[in-house]
Amino acid sequence: METRRAEERAKLERRLEAELRVMEANEANIAEFLQADSELAAAEAELRVITERSAKAKATALAAIAERVGSVSGAADLVEISAAKAKTLLREAGLSVGTKKATPSPEPTPTPGAPDATTDETRTEPSDPAVMSA
Repeated sequence: METRRAEERAKLERRLEAELRVMEANEANIAEFLQADSELAAAEAELRVITERSAKAKATALAAIAERVGSVSGAADLVEISAAKAKTLLREAGLSVGTKKATPSPEPTPTPGAPDATTDETRTEPSDPAVMSA
């Protein structure tokens, strides 16, 4: 009877040891998973920052082009993206563009028949004798 109890006890101890090993392996797997999950979250955050910086740099360059060209749609054509995408990119980056408007120039336009603004000193006389004699 005692041998039978000893055998059952040994059998139960082996089963407990096996379950303990399984639990320890599960704990190790869970710890490894959590570590990998944490690393993945950190990598995703870093990628998000890099993507945001890249979008901001693209938008800044696009804004500079739009200011030179005079319109966002013109700049979009130059960089081969749609005007809607260009506007969205600028809006998401929080940028506004000072584009040239098709307004009259503030410089006075010469009127026909008005004397030329150049002085006599800056005018050059023709050197062709045929023109001089006429």
